Amino acid sequence: MLGLTLVVFPVMILVLTLPAWEQRAVDAEDAARAAARVLATAPNWASGRAAADNAIDELAYNDGLAPSDVRVTYSGDLAPGGSVTASVTVVIPAGEVPGLGSIGRLHYTASSTEHVDTYEESTS
Repeated sequence: MLGLTLVVFPVMILVLTLPAWEQRAVDAEDAARAAARVLATAPNWASGRAAADNAIDELAYNDGLAPSDVRVTYSGDLAPGGSVTASVTVVIPAGEVPGLGSIGRLHYTASSTEHVDTYEESTS
């Protein structure tokens, strides 16, 4: 009985946790892609960053992520022909225990880079 418990319980935790890991990874990738796309098409860095932050907030809200579980950094240049990168880090529960909730935390970071239109005028 003890051997069965030592095998079944960890496998159950893994099976219950894998969908959350995958969903949070997809959330981070979607948010990074959306933020980079919005930033690359912005007229300047300040408005682009505000719009990208708004896009990330909206995605996080729709996916049930707490704002404190999402971090974002931006880098790059909005000069014509440049590129911008958005890196989004989300917190993922390390495990789900039925009746007790989540245990531990992992961090997953996704990055996306977008090319700034070569022929677009920049006002940065």
